[in-house]
Amino acid sequence: IPEGVTSIGESAFFDCSNLTSIDIPEGVTSIGVYVFGKCSSLTSINIPEGVTSIEHSAFRDCSSLTSIKIPGGVTNIGDYAFENCTNLDVVIDNSEDNVKVGDDAFKDCKSVTWLKD
Repeated sequence: IPEGVTSIGESAFFDCSNLTSIDIPEGVTSIGVYVFGKCSSLTSINIPEGVTSIEHSAFRDCSSLTSIKIPGGVTNIGDYAFENCTNLDVVIDNSEDNVKVGDDAFKDCKSVTWLKD
């Protein structure tokens, strides 16, 4: 993804079965609906500090993802955002207490750790 991109639109990489990793540039603030949905070979992703929203089903069915850290700037995690990511360990920086999490956002994930209880 090139520098200067601020939003990754709906289904941009949907069902890209050969995609194994991606580095999202610092300027991105929003990861759209189903952007990486069904990317079954995706094993790693870096979400930069500037991201504020991870939309509905953004990473749904990414069964090869193993770990992800959601930075403190994220205030919205949409419904089913990480559903069926069965090997995924999620760490969420919720130190600001401002994260809205949608229905079943982490359904069937391996683990979810909140940095602030």
